[in-house]
Amino acid sequence: METEALERPADLTIWRTVPASSPLAQPERFDTLREAIAAAAGALTDPAKQPWIITEEGEILSPNWIRTYLN
Repeated sequence: METEALERPADLTIWRTVPASSPLAQPERFDTLREAIAAAAGALTDPAKQPWIITEEGEILSPNWIRTYLN
């Protein structure tokens, strides 16, 4: 991934892997992909949450991609 992409907006959606009483997941817009990845990192600490990011270019970043990037 190019460095410039980290400074572009991105959407983060956190899906639940267990039934929840809350409504369906809604994407949250972040000013930068860096911010979205940081928020996704927090969600990865809960096994019941699966963060997915869609970049401004339309690239879909899976929970496994996010984990790999963070390590």
